[in-house]
Amino acid sequence: MTTPSARTALASRAGLASWVALVPWAAPVSWAAAHRGPALAGLLAMAAITAEALDTGFPPTTAAAIVVGLLCVAALLVPPRLLRRTGWAAVVASAVLSLVTTRLGHRPEHTPGTAELCALLLLVTRAVRHEPARRMIPLATAAWSAASLVLLRLPDAEWPKAGSFGGPALLFAAPVVVVLGLYLRLLDATREREKNARLNAQRLEYARELHDFVGHHVTAITAQVKALRFTAVTGHPPSPRVLDEALARIEDAAVQATDSMRSMVTLLRQPDHAAPLRAPEGLNGLRDLADALRATGPTVELTVDPGLLTTPPADHLASAAHHIVREALTNVRKHAHGADTVTVDVRRSAGDGEALTVRVADNAPRTPAGTSARRPESGGFGITGLRERVHALGGSLAAGPGPAGGWQVTAEIPLGHEAPGRLS
Repeated sequence: MTTPSARTALASRAGLASWVALVPWAAPVSWAAAHRGPALAGLLAMAAITAEALDTGFPPTTAAAIVVGLLCVAALLVPPRLLRRTGWAAVVASAVLSLVTTRLGHRPEHTPGTAELCALLLLVTRAVRHEPARRMIPLATAAWSAASLVLLRLPDAEWPKAGSFGGPALLFAAPVVVVLGLYLRLLDATREREKNARLNAQRLEYARELHDFVGHHVTAITAQVKALRFTAVTGHPPSPRVLDEALARIEDAAVQATDSMRSMVTLLRQPDHAAPLRAPEGLNGLRDLADALRATGPTVELTVDPGLLTTPPADHLASAAHHIVREALTNVRKHAHGADTVTVDVRRSAGDGEALTVRVADNAPRTPAGTSARRPESGGFGITGLRERVHALGGSLAAGPGPAGGWQVTAEIPLGHEAPGRLS
């Protein structure tokens, strides 16, 4: 039995030992503070647990408290996939230490457990946050029970105070840590849904870009090769000059398709790269599209409202108009068999509000059933991509047989629509 003066001396030595215990943690804590918050929190928790353990003045309890504290802190820091095993190890170790402490013939002067108790309550929060229900409930219940057992380590003389304050505090803490875990679980689910929505939108954007940039050039190559084969089969092979011009056009389309594909691959290899696949093409590029189709297909009559050239619309609206015309002309090349004239009309229209109206129509003959001679667009994604692009700008797009025959694509985009933010 120690005298009061001996107890005071022992307490003084234990307090000094607690402060000395913090010294080895100074350098790691400084490093963690400069790098990551969780590492800093873990090191601070271990420093507190070590200080409490050394404060007992009883080496067996000191060693056991440090080991159990290390398991509790590890359960708070390990990846979620390791949470179940590490959490159960911490809970079992803490409960065993609490029960063994009650059987000790020599009770330490100061009993550790405050930092460990806090770690076990946070383990309840983490279990509710990350574990499925069938594993969450047993682990959370066991962690809270182990936190309650920590009170058994107190000396008998302190039990009245523990019963008055410790028990009610634990009962109050239980719903708090559970609600905190549920809140973090809901927050994680919301973030995951937002992430998936961003990824889906990004995949759609990449699919549209791939179709627009690469599909256009590949379609041009296919059409020109078919034309050369047709002339050869009919017994009228092209002259060397005509053949050379056709092959030059095919080569140019292949180079552009390769460049577009390289741009797409570069973007996919750099997911955080915010630049578009290529600089936006506006209304000035419509003439090039018309000339490209005119060189190997029907006549293209291009009309652009002069007001749009002197006061051009916003870049994202002009780029959308360019996409619409290019996709429509690509479909003409692929499907409008027998068409000899294509009309492209881009103008500013006034109605409920100013809008950019784009119309592309061909005069392909109708079949006897009264429908367009165009082949069915089964499996095609061009019009679907255009409709998604136009709807994202607050506009509308319609595609179908024209009133005088052939096929017609019409889009209206509000001129006041702001540029959408690019996905990252």
